[in-house]
Amino acid sequence: MKSKIFVSIIFILIISLAAVFFSGCVERTQDIEPDVITDDSQAVEADTTIYIDDYEFHPYLATISAGDTVMWVNNDSVAFIIKGNLVGGDSFQSPTLRKDDTFTYTFEDVGTYKYELVTHPWTKGGQIVVE
Repeated sequence: MKSKIFVSIIFILIISLAAVFFSGCVERTQDIEPDVITDDSQAVEADTTIYIDDYEFHPYLATISAGDTVMWVNNDSVAFIIKGNLVGGDSFQSPTLRKDDTFTYTFEDVGTYKYELVTHPWTKGGQIVVE
C-alpha cells in the first residue's frame, strides 16, 4: 500500500515539473537589459508592432529603417521569451512575457535579424529587415 502511494506522489511530481517546463513559465536570467512595457504610463511609441498569437509572430517579416522601434505583444495565455540576433552583430532578448505583456527594442544596425521564442524552439521564428 505504501509503495502505491509513493509511486503516485512521484508521478504527480513528474507531471507537475513537466507542465512547468513545457509551459514556458520558467524564469531565465539574461545579460541584456530589456525595455519592458507593462502599463500605459511607460508607453514607448513603436514604429512596428508584432503580435504573438497561437505560438506565431504576426507579421512574420517586417522591414524597418535603422533607428526604428519594434514592439512585440503577447496575446497568448502562455509565457514566452523572445531572443534575436543579427548574424555577427547585435542581439536582444526579452524577459518572460506573459499574456498582454509587451517588449520593445530599437534596431540601430542595418541587416536581417532573426528571432524566435526560446521557450518554444519548435515554433516558427520571425525576421526583421533593417534598411
